[in-house]
Amino acid sequence: MAFLHFDNVGIASLTCAVPEYTQKVTDDPQFPQAAYIRSFLKKIGIRQRQVSLTEQTCTDLGFAAVTRALECTGWSAESLDALIFMSQMPDFNPGTGNAFILHKHLGLPPSTMVFDITLGCSSFPYGLAVCASFLQQPGINRIAMISGDNVWSCVPDREMLLGENAFLFGEGTTAVLLENREKSPLDVALYSDGGGYEFLYNPLAGSRNNWRHGNQVKLSHGQTIISPGAKEGQYMDGPEITTFSTTTVVDSLKEFITWMKKPLEEYSGLVLHQANRQIVKTIARRLGVAEEKVPLSLERYANTSGASVPLTIADAWGERQEGSLELLTCAYGIGLSWGIAAFSIDCRVIQPIFKTDFRFDEGYIQQ
Repeated sequence: MAFLHFDNVGIASLTCAVPEYTQKVTDDPQFPQAAYIRSFLKKIGIRQRQVSLTEQTCTDLGFAAVTRALECTGWSAESLDALIFMSQMPDFNPGTGNAFILHKHLGLPPSTMVFDITLGCSSFPYGLAVCASFLQQPGINRIAMISGDNVWSCVPDREMLLGENAFLFGEGTTAVLLENREKSPLDVALYSDGGGYEFLYNPLAGSRNNWRHGNQVKLSHGQTIISPGAKEGQYMDGPEITTFSTTTVVDSLKEFITWMKKPLEEYSGLVLHQANRQIVKTIARRLGVAEEKVPLSLERYANTSGASVPLTIADAWGERQEGSLELLTCAYGIGLSWGIAAFSIDCRVIQPIFKTDFRFDEGYIQQ
């Protein structure tokens, strides 16, 4: 069972960068689909998001976030022993990972190890486990963990993006600087269920069906679905994902709490992946956690995939400049995969979410 304990993993900085543009859900009562929008707002809870209109990617936002994190800690980029980028949205081909692009733009030396992890919504606890494992090595003391995904690149053009009246996903990229620090415990539990991969995936996006035409796909259990195009997001079985999130994930959280021998009341907050309001509130209710201890960021930022948990931490406590927090966090999604992480964090290292229009212009494509 993947229950992991580390004694020496400290969070030195947590930052989050989002695009400048704010897009709001249409709430005009005269809108033809006003009844649907009212239901959407009640169940999903998303009212707006930050989204790029300038082809800004999570790598651009990641550079802005990690640069601010380094400034806050006083670390030089050259002092990083590793940089791990967690994203499903590479700037180029997947093998040329976003981490290598940041290696170039940060001016990191060849001795700095960098690579990407392609997990989506569940990437935060998985990333913590990977970084913490590296920090057990005598030559590795500082790691940057970056997480984010694009939204705009799954939409054919800007006009269609602006024309969306309701949406699930927003954009934001986080940077967490981790260091080898004595008496800084981190506890992580990781889970997987490949039997549910068809509940949240795109059958046309990879190489499996590259020469096939049409978008009708028969799943392994016989159901036929209409798949999105290769660049148009993912198919999701909503009822299955909701059941998974509100039962399997809850059972794992209870198992983790028992393993930790620490009651929920002793945590400052329960930070959950911001899938939608209904799922977050159901998980909290089934665990018996008071509403005020379960922060929600999705009303303002929507579902930001793997950045969701650290973005929510920044949203909830980024303005607080004193004290420390004992947090229980949980992220879940594609794979199916899910994970739980418990740690303490000094409020002074949590920076407020900031907007930026920063964007690299590599100049490869000429109009």
